Amino acid sequence: MGQTVSGSDVPVPQERNSDGTVARAAGSTEAAAARRPLEVSAPASGWGPESDGRWRWAVRADTWRPVGGEHGQEFHFLLGLVPAGPERDGIFRSPRWADRKSALLGRLLARRACARALGLDGLVGFVVAKTHGGKPFLRAPLPNHMPNFNFNVSHDGHWVVLASDPLHVVGCDVSAPQRVRGDPEDDAWIQELSNLLHQGELDAIHQEPTVRKRYAVFQRLWSAKEAVTKGIGQGIVFGVARIEIDFGRAKSLVDLGGVADWLRSWWHPRQPEDPKEARTSELDPEACGRTEPFVYIDMWPRSDWRIAQQPLAEDHWVSVALGPVEEVVDQNGDFLRTLRLRNLSQEQAAFGREPRFEELSVMSLVPASLQSEYAATLGCSE
Repeated sequence: MGQTVSGSDVPVPQERNSDGTVARAAGSTEAAAARRPLEVSAPASGWGPESDGRWRWAVRADTWRPVGGEHGQEFHFLLGLVPAGPERDGIFRSPRWADRKSALLGRLLARRACARALGLDGLVGFVVAKTHGGKPFLRAPLPNHMPNFNFNVSHDGHWVVLASDPLHVVGCDVSAPQRVRGDPEDDAWIQELSNLLHQGELDAIHQEPTVRKRYAVFQRLWSAKEAVTKGIGQGIVFGVARIEIDFGRAKSLVDLGGVADWLRSWWHPRQPEDPKEARTSELDPEACGRTEPFVYIDMWPRSDWRIAQQPLAEDHWVSVALGPVEEVVDQNGDFLRTLRLRNLSQEQAAFGREPRFEELSVMSLVPASLQSEYAATLGCSE
């Protein structure tokens, strides 16, 4: 289950190669080979067996309807699983009930991932913080065998999603269709956002025959851009116009003829952590496919970044961006200090097989020891 790599705390110089990738110090590959191997793995716990820490989780927020809303017992029970202070207060930042639900689910996903990484059965015993740019991270304690463990959370429309990685910096973003967002189904947005899109991206949008299909292409483009900016740690402040997404170089599991069967056998579906709690029918790549577009940043082709995309139910798209930790922008430096493995060789930085998203129930966000207590709140308004 674990993955063997080598470790160093020495930052990598920021010079670039001709292809835009971060230049490696001379002799770094040979030096890395001589370093003590490090096993990358998350220990077994009440959340599941030993894992490589590369999780892709999705929860449907629209179908979760706690009785009594934010004043009911169910919502308050789950709220009590989030520590008081900024982490809990942020849930109520939005006046919209739907956003508050999603914010709570997102924080529970984040704490589930941190507990899983540390091998803890509960959602306490660690500190989750945010960077100046708003990226959540596990501040302390740090996992022993996942030197760069980090994660990202996103919600839009019906879905709340989380992606994590033990070595690469990760960002994720989910995008809902216009009708779910409550927006008019038209093309007015094209003119409004055209200055943030590259010509190739506009061409990909305009070649689609219907409003919904054109917006679906935009969803993929925009969520991919946002995933990169969130991975870097700045969000849209980084500048989405600096990023170009190229579908022309994309790999797809749909429309590949006989090659698709071979790709599917290579990229086989991952088993849910708990068959009783994780549902995958709406996330099946056999039914909906996956794609990996190519990314350019400041016009540089960036093969050291991977963008993986997957459609979710009700015409949503989710993008996951993986990149080098040397790209992180962290004003206060607290997040950077948790990234303990630098100067990866090309072999160590290889992305491997991209995991599929697993749909989790709200119950699966509750520690096993508290699930019966949580079940007693279901249907209670006071």
